[in-house]
Amino acid sequence: MNDLIGLQYAWGHRPLDGSGFTDCFQLSCEVRRRLGLNNPTAAADRMYVKYDESSFTSKQLARFLLTHGVRTLEPIAGDMILLPGGKGVLGTLTDYGTIFISPGERVVHSPHAFMGAYYFRMNKS
Repeated sequence: MNDLIGLQYAWGHRPLDGSGFTDCFQLSCEVRRRLGLNNPTAAADRMYVKYDESSFTSKQLARFLLTHGVRTLEPIAGDMILLPGGKGVLGTLTDYGTIFISPGERVVHSPHAFMGAYYFRMNKS
């Protein structure tokens, strides 16, 4: 997953599209794919048609996560994490910490889970 670190934030981009950009949702989907978990990307494709970056809110993202997953208080690797504020409000828990987009708008890894964040288990598609 080291190849994901340093990608820059841009709405609607995917980590492997060759642009050097990703958004937080596509980043989380790629991390889940690499962990061998289901990938909710197809379910989210209509979000990119219906909304743009300025009209898609974190509240809408939370609604999507609740529709296609369940909230959990006991996070495990692969769970998506709704973080407070910033452009990259979604991260993914791994066995070694959390991958997310930092306030500096680049993908980073933290060896920690985040207290106070909301965790979602995306077992539905």
